[in-house]
Amino acid sequence: MRWPDTELLSPRSAHRPQERPSAAGSGHRQLLDSPADRGDRSTRAAWSTGLKVAWSLAGLTLVLWSLRLFGYVDEHPFLTVPEVLLVAWGLATIVVTWRPRQVSRPVARVLAALTLALALAGFVTWSVLQVLHAPAYGTDEIAFDQYAASLVRQGFNPYTHSMAPAFSQFHVSPDGYTFLLDGRPVTSLSYPALSFLAYVPFLALGWSTQLAVGINVLAWAASIVVLFLLLPRPLRPLAIVVGSLSVYVSYAVGGVTDALFVPLLVGAVYRWDSFASERGPAAWRGPLLLGLAMAVKQTPWLVLPFLAGGIALDAYRGHGGHPDAASAAAKVTARYLAIALAAFLAPNLPFLVAAPRPWLSGILTPVASHTVPAGQGLVGLSLFLGVGGGSLGAYTLALVVAFCALWASYLATYPRMKAWAVLLPSLVLFFGARSFGSYLVMLLPAAMVAAFSVDLSGNQPVSPRAWLCVGAGALACLAAVVHALAARPPLEVRIDAVHTTGQLATVVEVGVRVTNASAHAQRPAFTVESGGQVSAFWLATGGPATLAPGASAQYTLLAPNFFAQPPITGGFQVVAFTASPATVSRSGAYLPTSLHVGLVPNAVNRVVPVGQEVVVRAELLDNLDRRVAVAGEPVYLGQVIYSQQGLVFGEAVINQGQVGQTPVVAYTDSRGVATFTIRGTRPSRDPVYFEANLVNPYHYYPYGYSEILPIRFGTAQ
Repeated sequence: MRWPDTELLSPRSAHRPQERPSAAGSGHRQLLDSPADRGDRSTRAAWSTGLKVAWSLAGLTLVLWSLRLFGYVDEHPFLTVPEVLLVAWGLATIVVTWRPRQVSRPVARVLAALTLALALAGFVTWSVLQVLHAPAYGTDEIAFDQYAASLVRQGFNPYTHSMAPAFSQFHVSPDGYTFLLDGRPVTSLSYPALSFLAYVPFLALGWSTQLAVGINVLAWAASIVVLFLLLPRPLRPLAIVVGSLSVYVSYAVGGVTDALFVPLLVGAVYRWDSFASERGPAAWRGPLLLGLAMAVKQTPWLVLPFLAGGIALDAYRGHGGHPDAASAAAKVTARYLAIALAAFLAPNLPFLVAAPRPWLSGILTPVASHTVPAGQGLVGLSLFLGVGGGSLGAYTLALVVAFCALWASYLATYPRMKAWAVLLPSLVLFFGARSFGSYLVMLLPAAMVAAFSVDLSGNQPVSPRAWLCVGAGALACLAAVVHALAARPPLEVRIDAVHTTGQLATVVEVGVRVTNASAHAQRPAFTVESGGQVSAFWLATGGPATLAPGASAQYTLLAPNFFAQPPITGGFQVVAFTASPATVSRSGAYLPTSLHVGLVPNAVNRVVPVGQEVVVRAELLDNLDRRVAVAGEPVYLGQVIYSQQGLVFGEAVINQGQVGQTPVVAYTDSRGVATFTIRGTRPSRDPVYFEANLVNPYHYYPYGYSEILPIRFGTAQ
């Protein structure tokens, strides 16, 4: 028996290629055709093994969905059923896939469909659990879209209204805002109309609670299904594997609305190069779906030039040097562009006509507005290493240069880079000042379908002129990158004071010394970067609003809210932005915690009689929990009772201190161990909770907290 698709694993019954017939259609057909047709035993064995591995990975994916659900079975016992079913089906998939026997093709297809359905069920169930445990919307974009849809329902144009009410209505954390360089949050609608019009029918049906997240999840589920259907049959397991990757499912439920355009884009790029030869609905499908994807978000905009350029060149070469080849190719390309742009304008047209300037300003906000730089692309060198940053406009220039260079290279070497047509825009976005992970990975599902559905035959040697174009493009990109990274940040920022919240273990105030190293006056706005994320902008006091050239000033930065406070258990840095010119400067990474404390024992699993001593050793540990042999280091042990009614002072005696004294200090010996003797003074219904910590000798904030050790004191038995 073979699992789950017989023809995938049996050379004798292997599928025939789905690509259109073509006299030169050898590109991917050589990869995907049955090796039995070619009689190559070694290739047949490798082909069969590859299919087994692919479906084994799909089975493993089901097991991983089971493990994700397992953490919630105590709260939701009914999850035991899907959890057990997923792990059983996943393991069976892995085991049975490697058996030599086979099932009929219809049965295999049913089993493959069931595997896909179970993966989708695991994803949807997990998504519901995420919403139940964290119902607040994670990003401003998803809140803006649903709020805009509600405005449309009321007869208002969302492009002419502020989106600020969406923050409180959907409980968006301030860390989920998009900020301008001067610290103000973006409060205007920033996406094309289909991004919110997609919600309107559901609002009309009465679904409003968690609507945006729900549509996002359903859209990603649809993406997995479309990917499964459009990939060549040997590669269909990859739809389950890729669609279940943590980055994608987290984006879908976390509020990244790219999921809305993915199924449209996947459908748009399937056999996109057949546009010139097809007629009827099949010819309209690609540009129509691409236009609708572009009407959801701006990322697919960059795909259009690559597809249109490829279609033009295919149409030109298809006429075999005929005198009218250029004219015919231009007509084909114009028809493709006209359909795509018409599909884009269809949902946008009412808003464009009603208020052209607000609509244009809104859809260009991610491109034209001075928003803070962020992401995992090239700009990270400026944000986290301080390399460059003196001109954020240089990153925009690098993005434009990269686009022009890649597009020119793509056209000059066509069809050599044809398989990369949908992936190349992700490379372009790597160079921008805002290069979020979603920009870099959300085009991959569509790129997979495009790469394995187009005709890659007819490759010709690349001419020297084409190689010259590629080399010139590479040099231009290199020059743009060097220009961006060579622009020195205008401000020198040094952290010289930190104030924390104590046991809450967060930083609430930071003192910084700022020097303007540029030749121009600068007006800095400050924030803190922790965990790769920029918080809401901090309140700056003490220093001048505008810092003169060469001047230095001391600023005290106050956290604007709890969400902006970085934990003292990790590092953070202060970032200073200026809006005119657009720059970013950063401090060095500040590590509040270098050591921490571990308690031995870390649990007392008995009732300790009043008057009986408990000896607790507090060990200095490094970040790998290795004991640090430093003598004379003060360690503070505190006590408190967390009762049902609130905090109550403990009444134990620590070392030779007074009853209830907290904290009590002890010093480490040569082994790096401080010893505390604890004795209860009266029985208590609630245990007394003990916790040790260190204190920074320069800024005097507590850090390095140990685990909490509860001790229950009672009468002797």
